[in-house]
Amino acid sequence: MNKMSSQQRKIAYLIAIAVLMVPIIWLGMPSSEEEESGGRLAQLRQEYDLGRSDIGDVDPTSATMNLILLGMRGVAANLMWMQLEDQKDHKDWARMRATTDAIIKLQPHFMEVWRYNAWNLAYNVSAEWDAVEDRYFWVKEGAKFQMLGSHRNNKYPEMCFDTGRILGQKIGMSDEWRYYRKYFKVDPDTERYDDGPDGEINPTGQDNYLAAQKWYQDANEREEKIDQHIMARPLFRAYPFRCQIDYANALHREGTFDEVARIAWEQAFRDWTQGFGKELLYAWDNVEFYLEASPEDVKALAKRNGVEEELINRLIESQIKTTNYRYWRVLAFSESKPETAAAHRDLYNGEQAFKSGDFTKAQKLIFDGMTKYEKVMNDHPTLKIENLAVETGMWSIMLWQKIYQLNNKTVPEEYPLKWLWVKEIKRVPELQFNFNREFGSS
Repeated sequence: MNKMSSQQRKIAYLIAIAVLMVPIIWLGMPSSEEEESGGRLAQLRQEYDLGRSDIGDVDPTSATMNLILLGMRGVAANLMWMQLEDQKDHKDWARMRATTDAIIKLQPHFMEVWRYNAWNLAYNVSAEWDAVEDRYFWVKEGAKFQMLGSHRNNKYPEMCFDTGRILGQKIGMSDEWRYYRKYFKVDPDTERYDDGPDGEINPTGQDNYLAAQKWYQDANEREEKIDQHIMARPLFRAYPFRCQIDYANALHREGTFDEVARIAWEQAFRDWTQGFGKELLYAWDNVEFYLEASPEDVKALAKRNGVEEELINRLIESQIKTTNYRYWRVLAFSESKPETAAAHRDLYNGEQAFKSGDFTKAQKLIFDGMTKYEKVMNDHPTLKIENLAVETGMWSIMLWQKIYQLNNKTVPEEYPLKWLWVKEIKRVPELQFNFNREFGSS
């Protein structure tokens, strides 16, 4: 029988409540703006970036808000995804953008929300507009969205990688790349941006490939702590170094063959060989190796890893093939040479002369360029089997032959790069579509 009086029991209950409040306060105390403030749960939320300070831009009278208030945030998010797809089908872009913002506030740490919607804005929505300026606006919206996701989820390497992909590949390699690359430095909305770039995506006025390079570098830094799940690690790690190659190549595409382009290619060669080539890679059981390894380096790596030299060589050769390392190495080296620049200059100027209707000038320039490019390929045999180099040669032959056809003349039996034409003749149908888009069908 309990001999405690009613008053004693009340005191015991109060003491028990006070004792239980200690761990509750320790666990649940809210955090302030200072780091490592608040209770243990608040600190864990800060550590893993799981805090949610808002419920999104949701209509307070909507069914979605009712679901949120009832604790069914996931159901609310699914409902908004359905609304998003419906708005997309009806091309209701303004509401779709607002719904996108609401979704990310409901699911701020679900990485695929950011990746999907950024891609949707930059690639799908932008394609729905006719004016290039409007397309670029939505490409920027996708880039800004991805950047925001990268900042809010600062541990995932995929987030930074996707930002770099929009700035590099979408702006630099889409059908509208000539316009997008210019707009990246001088935004078409000149009144708002005062004849300069949109500072949200290009605060320093860089080339788009060099801006992308920084994001890829950030992705690599994150990848050292958390694994990415996009592609094989050597391919992922190569992207920052490829950006300099893409930048130098873009200068040639735009007709820049001067000292600026040559220096860009020299830097590309250094970045590829001394940057990525010296990048420490790993195989099973944490065997370390790198691609730009001399025989002495292989011996040292084998000794350090406690394995046979043959294994290190196999690992290096495997990843060289995976990353197409030799091709990019040879390309950067050969493109830094004056004779290669001279070949590209003739071919580029020949294309411009063709587009302006001066077929006689175009024919001579392209023939001279083919002659010089043949020497380049003979000096660097690796180029003879690599896709981009082969396409350059094949396009020059196709354009040179097209001029003869337009003039109702027979193509000569002998000409520079004929060996390449004979070797790659089966590729003509696949090249023809893009060639016709650039130069018109026969």
